Amino acid sequence: MASVKDLRIFLGPLLLLIFSYVIYQFRYPLWFSLKHVESIFLMLILSYLAVFILALFLLKKDSKKSLSKMFGVKNHKMVIVVVVFALLYQGIWYLMSFAIGDKFAFTSFPSLTSVYAGYLVYLLPLAFVLQLVLATFGSFVEEVAYRGYVQTRVSAKFGLIVGIFTASLFWFLQHLQFFQVGWMENFLETRFLDLMFGGIFLGYLYFKSKENIWSVFSFHALGDIFDILVPIIVTASSFVASQVVTVLSNVIMILLVYYFLD
Repeated sequence: MASVKDLRIFLGPLLLLIFSYVIYQFRYPLWFSLKHVESIFLMLILSYLAVFILALFLLKKDSKKSLSKMFGVKNHKMVIVVVVFALLYQGIWYLMSFAIGDKFAFTSFPSLTSVYAGYLVYLLPLAFVLQLVLATFGSFVEEVAYRGYVQTRVSAKFGLIVGIFTASLFWFLQHLQFFQVGWMENFLETRFLDLMFGGIFLGYLYFKSKENIWSVFSFHALGDIFDILVPIIVTASSFVASQVVTVLSNVIMILLVYYFLD
């Protein structure tokens, strides 16, 4: 049984999670007061920057090596392989979605994701670039915080499985907006398995890549960027079928990483 002293290992991750929610409390009221999407993107980037600074502080406090060494690219070949895996994942997901009868609709390019459809735009190319910057930087911050910090910290004390599941849980929780009930219901119905299984896969990928933060960042960022760059909207044929596709896609990727990434 874990002692009280052992449980102190979770204080840093909890602080990170609570700080994220504090940022949300300031971020979302401001979000609804802004009219132009470019301003929203800049505000979101700054909010991620605040979380990133705290994550770096916690990493530096816990680590015995410099941050420059932690973020050094340890294995360029591995990062390239992970990029191929990320593209393969997208292909698998789209093929399986097509196979179960999901509806595919093409949109204009460039375009903004639907959540920003009701906002004014100063200049669409600028807004599109800022959206890509947000997706890329947000992915990096999340991987540094939850795989680089939370998973590494918890795994060192309680082992890999606990570390992966803890990081996945905290990563999932930081996406929840508890103060928006309607949003929460839709989110839990549509993205619960996506985030939980995606978090488990990213945690396992981080372990198999020998804690190469650039590997998990590449996979995460390419997925988010792919969603923005590909002008296709996929409408699920059924709730259960879409969840099966999500689970199977991640299981396939876990097996590929297990057999081919050393």
